[in-house]
Amino acid sequence: MNAIAYACDIGSVKSGAFAWARNSSAETIPTASQDIDKLIASIVEDAKAGKTIALGFEAPLFMPVPTESAQLNSGRQNESSRSMFAPAGAAVTTIAIHQTAWILKELSQHLGDQLTLTMDWQADWRKREAHLFIWEAFVSSTAHSSTHMGDAATAVQYFLDNENDFDSVNAVKCENPLSLIAAAALWSGWLSDVQHLHSSCLVLRPEDPYRKEVLCV
Repeated sequence: MNAIAYACDIGSVKSGAFAWARNSSAETIPTASQDIDKLIASIVEDAKAGKTIALGFEAPLFMPVPTESAQLNSGRQNESSRSMFAPAGAAVTTIAIHQTAWILKELSQHLGDQLTLTMDWQADWRKREAHLFIWEAFVSSTAHSSTHMGDAATAVQYFLDNENDFDSVNAVKCENPLSLIAAAALWSGWLSDVQHLHSSCLVLRPEDPYRKEVLCV
């Protein structure tokens, strides 16, 4: 299999609240770490080995910009009580912009001429070509585990379990999206077309935590 899935549990690197996990459909045990530099090294190694990369971030990656003022600060469709504009959602969104910009900048320096960054799950991911495919993980409520690495593993396993059925499990949508991850990608130099700012991305929302073994690296 030439595709590898990664997921990042967004949180403060300084306080040890950031974690990531990695797996593929050909492997049985996800690997995980709280070291963000190891994330970069692992993705670069996989990409240079000819792998297509799916990279998920457990934080809101796009927001709605409504037409009517009365709808300002309303959450995205199907967020329910976990609105991105609630205090917890707003905090993790800010951290995510910061961290995704750094991650994409680092990866761009190593892989920008090798991988095409995309958020198109309906076409690009299925091609299994040289892509860095960006998606959003929404791990909340009953899906939470007791550790950050556990949450990252939950996200990555849910991705792999549903990679042939993304259209039916895409969990969150909105009208008139403003893409925060596209803004980070533009800043990093990986994207240049500002039309990407008007796009949403795939959102995967597991209902249960991953309860099996995770290998720390």
